[in-house]
Amino acid sequence: MQLDRKKLDRLLQMNDEQLGAVIQSIAKDAGIDPALLGINPQNVQSIRQALGGATEKDLEQLNQIYDTYRQKKPSH
Repeated sequence: MQLDRKKLDRLLQMNDEQLGAVIQSIAKDAGIDPALLGINPQNVQSIRQALGGATEKDLEQLNQIYDTYRQKKPSH
């Protein structure tokens, strides 16, 4: 999932439960155990705030990190 400003804005419009579910889905897709994230209302709000302040450079770095995790993900 490549994240651009338009996609980020759509994510930020979701309620906390929806955003938490998307975060868990992205983590799972990247090979990260979603249970390890411990998603709860407090950290979803923190994630929302951090994403809301993301610059274009931040989005590029996030996409690079995500791509790296996806490449290292063991295939089943």
